[in-house]
Amino acid sequence: MSSRVSVAGDGPDAIPDNKALDTAITVLSASLLVISLVALAGMALNYALLHLLLVSSFAFLLFYGMVEMHRWGRAGLSLWLVALSVVWVADMLLTTVAVYWVFILFFIYLRAFNNWVGLVWVSVGLGAAVGMQIPGGLTVGGIIGPVLSALVVVASNYAFTTIARVSKEREQLIGELLDTRKQLAETERAAGVAQERERLAHEIHDTVAQGLSSIQMLLHAAERDLESLAKDVGLTQSQVSGPRRRMEAARRAASSNLAETRAMIAALTPAVLTETSLSEALERIAADFSAAGNMPIEVESDGAPRKLPMRCEAGLLRIAQGAVSNAVQHSRATRVRVTLTYNPEEVRLDVVDNGCGFDVEGVREKPNGLGHLGLDAMRTRAEELGGELVVESEQGGPTALSVAVPGTINRKMEEDE
Repeated sequence: MSSRVSVAGDGPDAIPDNKALDTAITVLSASLLVISLVALAGMALNYALLHLLLVSSFAFLLFYGMVEMHRWGRAGLSLWLVALSVVWVADMLLTTVAVYWVFILFFIYLRAFNNWVGLVWVSVGLGAAVGMQIPGGLTVGGIIGPVLSALVVVASNYAFTTIARVSKEREQLIGELLDTRKQLAETERAAGVAQERERLAHEIHDTVAQGLSSIQMLLHAAERDLESLAKDVGLTQSQVSGPRRRMEAARRAASSNLAETRAMIAALTPAVLTETSLSEALERIAADFSAAGNMPIEVESDGAPRKLPMRCEAGLLRIAQGAVSNAVQHSRATRVRVTLTYNPEEVRLDVVDNGCGFDVEGVREKPNGLGHLGLDAMRTRAEELGGELVVESEQGGPTALSVAVPGTINRKMEEDE
């Protein structure tokens, strides 16, 4: 039997695949048709041959149609049901055993049209089953039997259809969850790599680069001291030329190494910031998270954009990345908005979602690592930039995260670099 179940070829009424129901109909049909052959024992030869022909025709139409029904349109399905019904009625004229075939037809009617059209066919079949008994004397059992059969079939078909639909939806949901988890894992891994690169850049800047800058300044000071000392003690230029050349060589080596260190820091800086502005980098991150979380994430920029120190832009970018990641993973929000505001005195980043919210104070009181490590990391970044992170939320309500940093943060560091 075909595992595909369809309604009129295609459309919104299509029944999900249901192998269990297909198998049940196949077993039921084969059993009833075999039982129908028992009636051959009490028939004359000509009627027995006709009954055998009708049973065979019904079986062929039934099983062939169940395999091919998904290829037919409404007209083809209707002709198939008419042919089955005509063969059934013809066999009922020969033997009352054929009345039990209506149980098969009820299922087939609803398999072909799983909507009000199928119910109309069931009603027609029910009327035929009851009406064919009138010439021989209609009984209460002759009415109740087909009616109960119709009710059982309709209820069974509804149950099987619902189960199949729910299973299909659950399968799709699991697939979407797995895809989303994979995308989030990739995003988190990329964010972790970028964060580590940024940390290394900061460490190199704060140690090696600053050390080399200090060496250069000390060498300049030593040259000045040498010139002053030469004047005080009366040394000639030829006498101090050797130490001066060595100082100049040391200064050039320090300058060369400082340039290489700066190139290394630039290479470790978040690539998205080396190629675009901060607002464009935020839009890229929002697009990635929007695709992963299947929710709209808007990015707005207010004020006159200006170039900020790389460390400041990188810090704001990572804070936004963490906030949006939390909204996508935990808030059950349907919308997130990221706003970057440039003011003369400060630069403000706001991330707002319409999710379920959380108890800010309750989370803050938890031990380290239990639910607020991401917030602590964002708060630390804000403090490193001379700003402050503020989170406003409550259970069942939206969440707003805001961080403002001075507009001139780290200018001295940029000039030193």
